Amino acid sequence: MKTLRQMLILAFATIAIAATAQQSDPVIASIQDAYKQAKVMMKQNKGMGNELVTKANYTVRGKGKTTETFHFFYNTVEGTYLLDDDGDPHFFYYSLYFVTRSYNIGKQKYYEEFLFDPSSQRLLFALVQDYDENGKRFDRRFYYHEGDLYKVVGPTSTQLNNDHVYYWSEEVRHAFDWIMRNPKE
Repeated sequence: MKTLRQMLILAFATIAIAATAQQSDPVIASIQDAYKQAKVMMKQNKGMGNELVTKANYTVRGKGKTTETFHFFYNTVEGTYLLDDDGDPHFFYYSLYFVTRSYNIGKQKYYEEFLFDPSSQRLLFALVQDYDENGKRFDRRFYYHEGDLYKVVGPTSTQLNNDHVYYWSEEVRHAFDWIMRNPKE
């Protein structure tokens, strides 16, 4: 009888642990929903003018030529200024929501994605494809909540990796802002 009771307790504990593991984290779930919505929006808006592609060709010392490609997806928001004079009160604001970055160093190809909140312009998600010390490619996903790193999924990440991803997200966001404000340069 005691063995049966212990088996039942163990079975219920296993079921409880499995049920807890299946409950999704609401922060991660909301970021994944935003990611899915961004992918749908990008597909629907393909070729409608709310995307910008820019390429840079350069040489990496000791590795050879590389092409770095940035693909920016954004919303165009129209607003008005409150002006005292007779100037044009209309303006356009370009709200960045998704960026892809691809490049190669030697024969290794790299790919990154950055998902931004269209209203706050805060980073929500980053995907980084990289290589381990054995040359095997892997994905690492970074989830952000209220401007802070919330969770990293994938191989263990160092603080330097975390900082690097956030630094690049800020760089691509600032590059996009600069390009949109200086289209003729």
